[in-house]
Amino acid sequence: MKEDCIEYRYISSDDLKKYLNNLFVLPVGSIEQHCSGPLGLDAIIAENISKGLCKFIKGIVILPTIYYAFSPEWSNVPGTISLNVLSFSEMIKSILTSLYKSGVRRILIINSHGGNSGLLEAIVREWINNYDKAIVILIDYWKVLNIEIGHAGKIEESLSKLLGISSIGNCKDIVKISKVRPKVIVKGPNMPSKTEENATIKMSFEEIIEKIANEINNTLRVAESRGTHFLL
Repeated sequence: MKEDCIEYRYISSDDLKKYLNNLFVLPVGSIEQHCSGPLGLDAIIAENISKGLCKFIKGIVILPTIYYAFSPEWSNVPGTISLNVLSFSEMIKSILTSLYKSGVRRILIINSHGGNSGLLEAIVREWINNYDKAIVILIDYWKVLNIEIGHAGKIEESLSKLLGISSIGNCKDIVKISKVRPKVIVKGPNMPSKTEENATIKMSFEEIIEKIANEINNTLRVAESRGTHFLL
């Protein structure tokens, strides 16, 4: 653990008040198939990014990682655990409300699962209306890195190698993401699958973290100077 990293799970109730002006980071991932890779890959990535930020952002508080998320597209594949919309929404709102009641006002959500993106934004937009003193920043890591990410493809393969995780290849099927608009929604695959990607991540893990940290610091400055409560 980095020197400036504070893990929420080790803080006592009495000591929490010492950290109320700090930035609290909530890593959010998923439990779903990643071919021959770990089911919790998204959550592992979110947690490692969050802890890596400690080197660049002083005194951040790392909340326990959220592993269970919204993954209906992979729910037909063994191993995937998907929460429905209501369950996921209520869980996130309950966490935010509990933190706010404890005095926390600055919250960063690091999301590493594409299926959570739109839902997380909708949840926070609704929640923030009743908690106007809070600043909530929602970050999809791949958007900060300006990359298009699929599933279990070359991007996640690259990240896995940077984190020392063995190959996530050996997929039984390939899913093509349609670029056609409007979107066509179909039933998800019933076997471990990946999407085709041409791009890979060519940065080191530290370079990735530094880029994300710079984005967070810039966003915080804007939020605090303008009184903005919700930013992407």
